[in-house]
Amino acid sequence: METKTTIKELTHEDLVNLLCTATYGSSWLDCYLTDIEGVDFGDDDCREDMWAHALLAGKRIMCVDYYAEEESYGTLDHETDEDGNVCYFVTLEDIKDGLQKCADGTAFKYGNFLKRCYDDLANESYNFDQVEADALMQVIVLGELIYG
Repeated sequence: METKTTIKELTHEDLVNLLCTATYGSSWLDCYLTDIEGVDFGDDDCREDMWAHALLAGKRIMCVDYYAEEESYGTLDHETDEDGNVCYFVTLEDIKDGLQKCADGTAFKYGNFLKRCYDDLANESYNFDQVEADALMQVIVLGELIYG
């Protein structure tokens, strides 16, 4: 029997949890706003709240791979900056697609690990940590685990 996961909705809290946990202390990844026109931000929003608001408003965020050395991965729109970093443009649908791949756990060498990472995020498990968030973001942004 073969099954396929479909993610119908990601909440603001889901996105903040994923993005905050993945970028906190990361040496390879950071995110930035690219277009904020028409996005409603709160007065007390942190950067992760702002990223989530932008994504939920249909905007893209830019995820920068500081380890890239001008080499890009995956299929997302991207550009290389003057320092050789690859800047990927990520939408809410890209995040859903990447998480679905992890949830199904069959498309990757480390499928069982990625499924556990997804399950911990989806179930708001206390086990969800930077290592798991980093792995999910690598699949979302790079299309696979590149940095371990």
